[in-house]
Amino acid sequence: MLLALTLAVLGGRLLLAGMASYQAESFIKDWNRSATTPAPRAWAVAQAAAQRAVTFYPGTDGDHYDRLGRIYEWQHAFAPFGDAAAEPSRQAARDAYRIAVTARPDWPYSWVQLAYVKLRLQEFDSEFDRAFAQGFELGPWRIDANRWLAEIGLLAWPQLSMAQRDQTLESIRRTVAYSNAEARRLLTLVESTGQQQLLCDALPFPLKTRRKICL
Repeated sequence: MLLALTLAVLGGRLLLAGMASYQAESFIKDWNRSATTPAPRAWAVAQAAAQRAVTFYPGTDGDHYDRLGRIYEWQHAFAPFGDAAAEPSRQAARDAYRIAVTARPDWPYSWVQLAYVKLRLQEFDSEFDRAFAQGFELGPWRIDANRWLAEIGLLAWPQLSMAQRDQTLESIRRTVAYSNAEARRLLTLVESTGQQQLLCDALPFPLKTRRKICL
């Protein structure tokens, strides 16, 4: 009976955690589609759902903490880097990603997310260096990881080491090689930051020709 009761409690907690994570993920998908700052009420509901998933899950689940981090980032997703008002939520996101990469160290996306929030916080330190390196090493052919690493590298270019710049350039090549849509997305970013020449110099001529850019 004790075993049955224990299994029932664990099963109930897993069910509650799964329902909460599904609700939280639905909000994230909607925000990704709309690309707008969440309404305060919607963000609060999503954050509470993500926190419930973390609380009810019997153990430390990297996926739940990664989702919690992403929701914290969305609260001030479009605020400038280093913005004081956005700092508390970005610090909370950073802390959630730290737990996520500890629980799931081979998952590249959480490392990349950690590097990105460190960029938003303007924290260029050994933790940023490790997160950037792990994201690059663990996700060589994952387009989302390469796209984000290319963005991070371009936006943080003056703060990067030579090795990180080389990794950024490789992520740029991988992203542009993936599709025309990814190439256009990256071209829009460099046009807004004045780094067109950096992008064009990173690409071999056959790839420029295939994507019809930098010609």
